[in-house]
Amino acid sequence: MRDVTRQVEDETVKWAMSDVAPMSDEAFDRGRAALLARIDAEKSGEVVALAPRRRRRIPVVAAAAAMVVIAGAALIAPSMMSRDKGPSVGSAAAAELLNQAANLTGDAQLQPGQYLYVSQNARWSMTEYDHRWMYLQDFELQTWIPADRRGTWLYRHHSVGDRQYLIGSVADLSPADLTSHLDGSEEYRSEGGPALHDKIKAGFRDPSPEYLASLPADPKELYRKLRAEVSGDEGLGFLQMVNDGLDTGVYPAAVRSAVYQALSFLPKLEIVEKAAVIGDRSGTALGVTENETTEQIVIDQATGEYLGSRTVLAKDAWGLKQGQVIGTTSVTTKVVAGLGLAS
Repeated sequence: MRDVTRQVEDETVKWAMSDVAPMSDEAFDRGRAALLARIDAEKSGEVVALAPRRRRRIPVVAAAAAMVVIAGAALIAPSMMSRDKGPSVGSAAAAELLNQAANLTGDAQLQPGQYLYVSQNARWSMTEYDHRWMYLQDFELQTWIPADRRGTWLYRHHSVGDRQYLIGSVADLSPADLTSHLDGSEEYRSEGGPALHDKIKAGFRDPSPEYLASLPADPKELYRKLRAEVSGDEGLGFLQMVNDGLDTGVYPAAVRSAVYQALSFLPKLEIVEKAAVIGDRSGTALGVTENETTEQIVIDQATGEYLGSRTVLAKDAWGLKQGQVIGTTSVTTKVVAGLGLAS
């Protein structure tokens, strides 16, 4: 069975090939083999972090090597979900909840000179391919989006607190492992759109204003378009992409509404539980389970607000217990009067 490491490898290949036409299974396998050969070649040199799947809009460009980021990181407390008992409600109820949430979404109203401030908290785990060690690191990611989106966008991100070890200890890391390209702080600006919009092909994970305008309003057509972006995936990979995109905070209410309705077409999507994201914000989690993990989107059922995402172990793995949350994000937005202001 494919583990999370394999999923990270596959996502990396797909990301690297995202600006070319859809490829065959044979071409994908060749690309994956080339990536693994690159990894093996670099294991004897400096170990650097694989750019995290959820954060490609951060301009941290690092080569794939022995250290990987696993889709976020764990809340220490285990999830309430039990895969032995199964999800609480099936896909029909999930579709009903999503359609209700779609009717509740709304937009913050910006005046000229104001900014939409997007505050994102993430807890990511770092590990190596054989999982001899794994640690958690918290991050804060801040984005200021101008009312006129052709203006200046500001980004800040920084690590928060100390590393928390789930597997092993600092003594198990090599000197090269001790430094992560994601540690520390960074500030940067972009003009006329999201960061990297002029360097990578726009997609749901990294939307440009033009991409947003091109999205179909019909949920079924939107589902087909998004499914094509993940090479036909109708499960965990699809939901991961949706969470990645909604984490950016740039999607207007009309698009979020259509996205919720598009998610209702996922054949494996189920209501899992009432779930908390970072900051003690709770909502309803809807998830897809494949192999070791369940990917979840967390929505406030009363307001339709997207709260964040979680990735949960669906079975024991690497010495960690079933139900452990190994990825989480939390997103809040507000209108502020100036660039760099948080209130």
